[in-house]
Amino acid sequence: MQEELQIKINEYGKTIDKYAMSRDYKALSSLLEEMTSFAEMNPEAKGDAGFNYYIGTGYSTYSDYLVRSGTDQNDDQIISLRSTAMFYLRKGYELYDPAIHLDSRAKLRVLTNYANALDTVGRVIEALRIYREILEINNQFSIAMGNYGRALSFLANMVNDSGHYNDLHCYAYQAINKSLEIPDFDMHEQAVGAFQKIVDEYRGLPGVKIASEPVVYKEYSIDEGEEKEYRNWCLINHLFLNPLNEVIKIEAAFAHDPLTITSYTEFVNAGDVDAESSEEPPRWFAMVNQLKEEYAYARYLCFEGSEKYGDVHYADKEVKLSFASYDYCNYSIRIEQIKAAFRILYSMLDQICFFVNDFWKLGIKERQADAFHVYKSEKYPHDNLALNSLYWVLREFQEVYGDAEEPSEKHLAKLRNALEHKFVKVHEYKWDGKLQVEEDGFYHVSEEDLKKYTLRLLSIIREALMYLVYAIGIDDSKKDKTGMVVPLSVSDYPDEWKR
Repeated sequence: MQEELQIKINEYGKTIDKYAMSRDYKALSSLLEEMTSFAEMNPEAKGDAGFNYYIGTGYSTYSDYLVRSGTDQNDDQIISLRSTAMFYLRKGYELYDPAIHLDSRAKLRVLTNYANALDTVGRVIEALRIYREILEINNQFSIAMGNYGRALSFLANMVNDSGHYNDLHCYAYQAINKSLEIPDFDMHEQAVGAFQKIVDEYRGLPGVKIASEPVVYKEYSIDEGEEKEYRNWCLINHLFLNPLNEVIKIEAAFAHDPLTITSYTEFVNAGDVDAESSEEPPRWFAMVNQLKEEYAYARYLCFEGSEKYGDVHYADKEVKLSFASYDYCNYSIRIEQIKAAFRILYSMLDQICFFVNDFWKLGIKERQADAFHVYKSEKYPHDNLALNSLYWVLREFQEVYGDAEEPSEKHLAKLRNALEHKFVKVHEYKWDGKLQVEEDGFYHVSEEDLKKYTLRLLSIIREALMYLVYAIGIDDSKKDKTGMVVPLSVSDYPDEWKR
């Protein structure tokens, strides 16, 4: 029976490839309906990595066709198809088992298609994370190298700093050009043509120099000791609020957080004679300051809790605890640091949504300006490239695929609810139960998974915060500045004042 199932699944994969190559999208649509029905009648198919990869690729291909045919990318049908594609591709990756799937490149193909789907909807930062993972496994996988470069180019056109813009385009050109030089049978003819076109466009830009040699930065020293350990940890995990921390190469020059509002236009009335000298910067600057500091603090707590295993913290000495259970639970300030980081980060989702509602005047009541209501707003400005990217981040925490499937980040929501309103047992060893509140009233999680989830949330909030700031710049660039405007000169807040 299992052999028959695999034969059927492989047939589906070949047929999807055939319809995609022949551009028979009507037949592809019918096949996807058939595969969905097949999975309902054969639950084993839902748990097969290959089946999820094939059907996810099919949904992605079909949604691309509809957009090329003129359907708005924010049409409900397109959004639904894109979401379904990402769900299946992600599930295919999660189900991939090297012991079962002997094709060593299968994982790379699943990851590449998943990253491509993320990039298509605008989640370029998350897509770049996946491309880096692929290239760490095999830096000769040319299709991923080319798509990594293409994603860097997309990000370059989103950022609000000219230096970052230039450097990211240099890295993008080098990666795409390199992908064309790597012999790889996975690099199909259509991809070669698309990448070559991008390279030719780069070379043909008037007055633009594309670096063929590595981009060189001035020497940037980090003090020895704990600070160096911390900054290297942030670099390796790509956690700085710095778009250059998206590139594969790690430079000490990227070990800081330059993300900020670089331009904002204030309009004044004719009667505001002394507006330039009397007005303070708009509240958006202070809101971004607070978000950045909260992120930096949560990042530091995660580092401390994850990496500083050793001596008992002096503040934890003589804190009497009872041996309340024999299930190897961990109690320490270090564990509480990780839990606190998680809670801070998750609350930032709602703060970011409060910002979006306020800045873009969505009209949602203040108490309801959370992730659930904001991304569903009919006034949500999808025409802002970075804000549309943020939309897809928020969607991951809310949407449900199919009749009973959970959204990608639902387990993070469960853990947050338990941390805020219930009790959580953190186990020294792997917890094999479900990620839910058990009969004893506790949410159970291993320390290893708690660290993993907190790092994941750090990555997501970093992504959301970067999109938010870039969205402000994009919004400002669209303003009609022919009227009376105030040029804002906002100084940097000195590090010496952070005492």
